[in-house]
Amino acid sequence: MLGSALNEQDGGAGRCFILPENFLTGDLLKHRNQIKFGHMENEPKEPYPIESPEKEYGRSVEVHAVFMRHGERTDSGELTEEGVKQAGAFGQSLENKDAIKVYSSPIQRAIETAEQVIKTAPHDKKLKTRIRSELEIPSISQQFLEKLKEMETQNPDTSTEFYLSFGKERPDKETVSPHEIAEMMAYILTKYFKIAEKLKSGSNIDLVNVTHQGLPEALLKEVLVQQEEEKIKIGFEKLAEIGGPLKLAESMEFRIKTDEQGKKTVQLYLRGKIFDLDLSRVNELSRAYAEKQKV
Repeated sequence: MLGSALNEQDGGAGRCFILPENFLTGDLLKHRNQIKFGHMENEPKEPYPIESPEKEYGRSVEVHAVFMRHGERTDSGELTEEGVKQAGAFGQSLENKDAIKVYSSPIQRAIETAEQVIKTAPHDKKLKTRIRSELEIPSISQQFLEKLKEMETQNPDTSTEFYLSFGKERPDKETVSPHEIAEMMAYILTKYFKIAEKLKSGSNIDLVNVTHQGLPEALLKEVLVQQEEEKIKIGFEKLAEIGGPLKLAESMEFRIKTDEQGKKTVQLYLRGKIFDLDLSRVNELSRAYAEKQKV
């Protein structure tokens, strides 16, 4: 029963991390109060169009959970003309499925990216875009932010690599660890696992999540399954192993499928390659995040 399923998933947004415009090169401290949420905040929770009142749900279902980085932005935080084109092109590149729903970080450039994606997507059924706090940029100290910005001037990707290297450790008391980000991302992903179980059988939908560089990558570093000769490796040491961090308006897709008996499989589609995930680890990270929200 998709309507009630999605309403359950939208509830309890959890902890909202607040701070810079970009944990790599942000100036959100300056522009945070200028963020406009438009029509996406406090939308009524409408029933999904493919809701099933019968028990025939959760079989032969496909949920395409896409996590994409926002488009190019200006110094003041909104999308540039090129950023608008990038987001629109991404929406146009999607295949027409039963429905599309877009979730966005509360940051302005992510919101504008989400608006362009839903506007240009070919889907006949477009559900109202919603803000999801777990897609927001983590808290970060001003001191650590300045260090990352300095690194960015030398190489745009080095700051993300540097941040992810902290693993379970916080860079400082004010800055969340990459591990905490992985928990947050896993929490979102497992919401979509549950949605797949409650969709009308045969459903095929897109759930697009507009977020920021470094957040989805933090999850992959802990759950990605890689085959190295005869050995299985979980995660990665360096971002170069997966082709670097997400570029502007680039995405990765977690494809959640159920068969005729309702058995679920999840695979990651990234840059023309297909990866398995350590699903037990994904669920473990998700539970850890959920427990922290109860405190």
